[in-house]
Amino acid sequence: MGSRLKAYREYAMASLAREYEISLVTSQDLTWEKPYVASFRIADTTRVESLRGAVEELHAEAAEADGSGSPAGLFTWDELSLIATAGVAEQLGLPHLSAAAAEACRDKYITRSLLDRAGLPGVRHRLVHGEEEAAAAAAEIGYPVVLKPRSLAGSMGVTLVRTASELADAYALVAGTTFPGIRTERGVLVEEYLTGPEISIDSCVVDGEAEPVFVARKRLGFDPAFEEVGHLLGPWRHEPWADEVDTLVRAAHRALGVDRGITHTEIRLTPSGCRLIELNGRLGGDLIPYVGELARGIDLTLAGAALASGRVPDLTPRHERYAEVRFLYPSYDGVVERLELGRADEVPGVTDVVPLAGPGDELLLPPKALTPRIAAVIATGDDETSCTTALDRAEAEIRPVLVGSPLDGLGALLENPVTRRYLAAEREAAHMVVPELRNDWNSYGAGGGKALNRPVFLDAADRVRLEADLNGLFELLTTIPDRLFDGDRRAFARAVGMTDTQVDLVMRGAGRRMPAMSRADMYREPGGFKLMELNTGSSLGGWQMGEFSRPADRNRAFQDFAHKERLTHPDPIGRIADVLRAEAADAGFELPARPVLALTEWPDGYTYTKPWLDFVVPDWLRHGFDTVVCSLAEFDYRDGVPHVHGRKVDVVYRIFLPGEMADEQRSRDLVDPLLDAVHAGHTFLFAGLDCELYGNKGSLAMLSDERNREAFSADELALVERILPWTRFLRDESVHHEGDTVHHEGDPVDLLPYVLAHKDDLALKPTLLYGGVGVIPGWSVSQEEWEKHIRGAVGGPFVVQKRVLPVAERFLAEDGLGFERMVVAYGVLMVGGAYAGMLVRGTPDPRVGIVSMSNGAQIGCCYHVTDDPRGEA
Repeated sequence: MGSRLKAYREYAMASLAREYEISLVTSQDLTWEKPYVASFRIADTTRVESLRGAVEELHAEAAEADGSGSPAGLFTWDELSLIATAGVAEQLGLPHLSAAAAEACRDKYITRSLLDRAGLPGVRHRLVHGEEEAAAAAAEIGYPVVLKPRSLAGSMGVTLVRTASELADAYALVAGTTFPGIRTERGVLVEEYLTGPEISIDSCVVDGEAEPVFVARKRLGFDPAFEEVGHLLGPWRHEPWADEVDTLVRAAHRALGVDRGITHTEIRLTPSGCRLIELNGRLGGDLIPYVGELARGIDLTLAGAALASGRVPDLTPRHERYAEVRFLYPSYDGVVERLELGRADEVPGVTDVVPLAGPGDELLLPPKALTPRIAAVIATGDDETSCTTALDRAEAEIRPVLVGSPLDGLGALLENPVTRRYLAAEREAAHMVVPELRNDWNSYGAGGGKALNRPVFLDAADRVRLEADLNGLFELLTTIPDRLFDGDRRAFARAVGMTDTQVDLVMRGAGRRMPAMSRADMYREPGGFKLMELNTGSSLGGWQMGEFSRPADRNRAFQDFAHKERLTHPDPIGRIADVLRAEAADAGFELPARPVLALTEWPDGYTYTKPWLDFVVPDWLRHGFDTVVCSLAEFDYRDGVPHVHGRKVDVVYRIFLPGEMADEQRSRDLVDPLLDAVHAGHTFLFAGLDCELYGNKGSLAMLSDERNREAFSADELALVERILPWTRFLRDESVHHEGDTVHHEGDPVDLLPYVLAHKDDLALKPTLLYGGVGVIPGWSVSQEEWEKHIRGAVGGPFVVQKRVLPVAERFLAEDGLGFERMVVAYGVLMVGGAYAGMLVRGTPDPRVGIVSMSNGAQIGCCYHVTDDPRGEA
């Protein structure tokens, strides 16, 4: 009776068709069922009268055809058809779950009442019929509470309510939740909130005795809803809760009078013991029986058919391994334009990639709609970790593209699998934060800012992709002088906006080669990471992340999670120290055993920069450098040898930038003596002043400009288009547009009028400044201000760049009740051609123009998934 959706039930229909002749009663004409069905009737499968008539007609046809007159077996996996099927089976004397038991399974209040009557471990609950009753019940039970529709299924409408202030809206939502075809009983259940992991048990019931066959560990998401986003099946008899679960499952079936059939029980493993959530009188949904067959080799669909035919099924497992299904969702509400599956089905361990949405499907995230999934991915393995690894890799390949404006994705929730597991419902709130990160030392290193309450996580697929893309972009930038300026680096320097003074000093202070060091400032959009600027050389910033990360090593709960997920953080200063020593050796400069290293800033920015320079001194000391922090104005040259604080400086670690060197004598007075000392061999400069020729926004505009396309290969252009937003020098000229709702891709547009008319889509940026200095986000100012800034910048050292629309991820709210969404800006450090860590900043405002502590951002560190099975960097 009933068939439901192809993606979720075709495996079951196909299995039945291999062993039985199927007659189907369905509420609508056949579609995907046709290859499997011998005969059918269309009838209301939720009403006993209409269903019985269809069954009797089909039975008569079958008896006439084969002359045996053998009775049919009645079987359903359809929640909507369960009660009516049980009633028909009872009337016809056929083996099946009883009608009374079906009613008890369908009505959560009856379920609770029967469990209480049997004296089983209870869940405090009240049945209420109005908001006032609900408020009184919640106050009596104690917050947090869970509100549930009385007679729906699949977690529809189930909502967590943490405080009294949330109750009115939550009650209205739950009381108004319906599903076509499911009879809605009056009332809403208010239940105590149970903490701990949730599992489901698919059982085979013979003569009133339930035998657990599959146990699935549930993955829950979309707080405060209880959306089931995945299920892991595998061995479970070794678990400390196994005997208690087995006992409760058997007792609950007896309490509800379930004496025959296949059932699906949901249990919460609380600190005080197992508690039954619900018991369903049908085959589990969400592909669980199919995944269970992959794990154990038992076909539960055929077991149900055997029971319906009056036989006892064989439940002997053919193997024991792990199998997991993961459901993927869009990051925001929308209509699907297309679903890109990439090479997900080629990932080792992945058995199935099942599209669940297609072009034109509208997907509304919970609690607005039920299971708005884009795809299901299934993997098998010898253990849980191998399934997780395969699913993570496959998920990274899959991307839904939604119809509509890119602005729809601004601030949408998009979390990688590691982050979702860290914030999973079964983990306690106390384990979703790392309080040690918020200490006075970290605050000082952040310039007085506040630290994020947990690390950000970078999964393996994103790390590998970022490393490849940023290495490729770095190499591409270093070739610009040769490709576009015939090797004339002075012409290149002038083109990116340097003044005559800056060009002279940069050429004089150029290094022998460009050290392989960069920091990419990036946002993440639904389609992937996007670059806002790339800094090169020694003046990177962001190297604090190693020191920021260390306090998390003292948090046992976090370290347990990190060990399980193979998370680590790099030692960025150690990596930079290695590059510095190699560069000094290559230049023929012999460093003493313990060199004096001066972290040197330009005088005008020194006060602002000093805290985060002080912050990394312990790291430099650990790596063998006697380190002092100073401004360039503090140098004392003794016979041309630089000293600071009375000590000879062996290495000048340059933090200052060519862009800070104004076209005035003071700049030469500060820089020339240092360069004289470097050329005389008295000290080593790390890194050369020419690094910023490449790491500036003017260079990015040259890569983005369509007029330079012929200088780059197809793969190089694909890289640029993948991670770099549309960027152009601000000139009064015609350019090609990348496309929007008005212009087609490649259309010529007059740049200045276009920029003036599209302030909400663009940002104005100086080519040679960093850290958000001088940036004007068009969406943050009035039209009058925008026009003033643009007209004043035309023809100068400025670019306009398409706005990047960042997504958000969750952090536990400050009161510990629920989550807040924060947009994260990523400062990705690359050293020696390898990922070397990430400094992150988070802000709750997705429309923020510049992510900084001054506008409410919090600073933090990042842990990444390592390829090393020991979890080492």
